[in-house]
Amino acid sequence: MDIDAMLAFVNVVNEKSFSNAAKALHITQPAITKRIQNLENRLNVKLFERLQREIVLTEAGTTLLPHARSILHNFENALQAIRDIDTSISGSLRIVASHHIGLHRMPLILKAFSQNFPDVTLQLNFVDSESAYPELKDNIADIAFVTIPNDLKQGFVCHLEWDDPMSFVCSRTHALAKLTNVEPKDLSLHNAILPSKSTLTYRVVETIFRDNQLALNANIPTNYLETMKMMADVGMGWSVLPNTMIDENLQVLPVQIPLLTRKLGAISYRRKHLSNAAAAFIETAESIWGKL
Repeated sequence: MDIDAMLAFVNVVNEKSFSNAAKALHITQPAITKRIQNLENRLNVKLFERLQREIVLTEAGTTLLPHARSILHNFENALQAIRDIDTSISGSLRIVASHHIGLHRMPLILKAFSQNFPDVTLQLNFVDSESAYPELKDNIADIAFVTIPNDLKQGFVCHLEWDDPMSFVCSRTHALAKLTNVEPKDLSLHNAILPSKSTLTYRVVETIFRDNQLALNANIPTNYLETMKMMADVGMGWSVLPNTMIDENLQVLPVQIPLLTRKLGAISYRRKHLSNAAAAFIETAESIWGKL
């Protein structure tokens, strides 16, 4: 099967556009259209329906997609295995990280890795933790540094894991800061500043409120912890933040709830071969992060 045609097909699906897929592959739009046509002729099926301004997969296209991704993963793994015959650490490495990890944990790792392995070309993008999974599966990224759930999604492997304790906080001028003992019912009387409902932090807090039959007033969702911290600083409500972000402007609330903690770590797609560069980056992260 033509690898270029499979690559064109998967990129059109990912980009939802022939023109954007062509840009991603650095080829012309007629060239990518030709590759899709050749693939359709080879399979004797139609892979896309063009509906006004959008394109959608046909049933045949939907059936082909997981196989196409598997073929590309296997091909990439074969190339990487050949490259790794040479034990040198070079080439490109694509990393995605949550905004918090990228800003607060990654800089020292990136500095140490770049100094030790100058022949590796690094690419770092920030994503929400949940968005990292499709990027790994679609071979857009090699490693992801994200919040690790208790039940890691099937098909992914965790290479590193660290505890990241969190606390309930508010501004020192907030009404809650005056209390010597804070219970969930006290929190329910005030606005909560939390990440979106898809995040682990939100689900943990929501469970606490549900178990106590209380309403959770979280009407300003944001996945940027820095934004959450700023809004808590100015007294817009209480929040839950990593202990590493708490400064003199915030009051840690004496909430009678077991210590909240989440796990941060590095994951990859199980079916993707881990390159020498990726393995070296994980080792660097482990050595640096263990000191933080």
